Amino acid sequence: MRRKWLLAILLNVLIVSSADRESAGIQITAPEKAAIVRSGTLMKLKIGIPPGLPVAMVTYTLLQGDLALEDKVERPLSIASEMAPFEAEMLLPQEAVGSYRLLAVAQVKERRGFYVLFDESFFHVSPEAPLLALRAESPVRFINTIGEVQMLTVRGLYGDRIVRDLTLESTGTVYRSSNESIVRVNGDGRAQAVGVGTAEITAQNQGKEDKIRAVVEVRDTENRPPVADAGPDQTVRQGTRVRLDAIGSADPEGENPFYYWTQVKGMPVDLLEPLSLRPYFTAPVVLRPHVLRFRLIVRDKEEAESFPAYVNVTVVP
Repeated sequence: MRRKWLLAILLNVLIVSSADRESAGIQITAPEKAAIVRSGTLMKLKIGIPPGLPVAMVTYTLLQGDLALEDKVERPLSIASEMAPFEAEMLLPQEAVGSYRLLAVAQVKERRGFYVLFDESFFHVSPEAPLLALRAESPVRFINTIGEVQMLTVRGLYGDRIVRDLTLESTGTVYRSSNESIVRVNGDGRAQAVGVGTAEITAQNQGKEDKIRAVVEVRDTENRPPVADAGPDQTVRQGTRVRLDAIGSADPEGENPFYYWTQVKGMPVDLLEPLSLRPYFTAPVVLRPHVLRFRLIVRDKEEAESFPAYVNVTVVP
């Protein structure tokens, strides 16, 4: 449901042949790629448009790191400009921190309707105030099965008295488990029960750290988690049907697991059958190569869960 507001911009547009399009694409010029932007500032948004390209509207959307639209509780910031040169301003939230990406989607007029072009720019949001301390929610308890996954929560207290979410790796936080035979943790703060017992997870960021007590006392100690395999990276042409493939995924007990595909990078596409082994979508219009990134999580009927696997799909003209 959370994607519909953005997909409405991108779908139901007319796809035309590449011969009908301009020879150059749009490009975000502000903020610059890899720029460092302060939290709470008014960020200027600019886009380079080739002369003569009949753009009708540009929509800018702010997304965090490799988060999928489905991961966010609140709607991402978005603003539209309907007048050339299609510049805009966006107020970054005071609580913003870490890696962000700006998606620009241009609706381009054509004889039979519209088609869309897009660009994506990555930059880093850094508070001006220093990080004073980390505060992690503890303990984390696993009560169901080996392979159960819990999301950690780590927050940072800054010198401006604002508490910011530092759970994700893209904010600079790194994790370490004291005993990976009991619990292991990935860069995005997902902790997975491996064996019965108690372990300690250390979260570190900018020289600050906090510890999380992980308690594994599950009912099902025999189950083993499935393994996710999102398949090899692909290079495809615009307008073609693209199949993702989880055939390499496996459940140690030999049962049929459940598949959960989501997109975490690039122009949002309408991913069909996202709960299947092999979902598919139509590659968007591009005038230079662009990367779409997808995440796969596999679960079994006991609710054991894999760590995510990722696949990149490079779309070329």
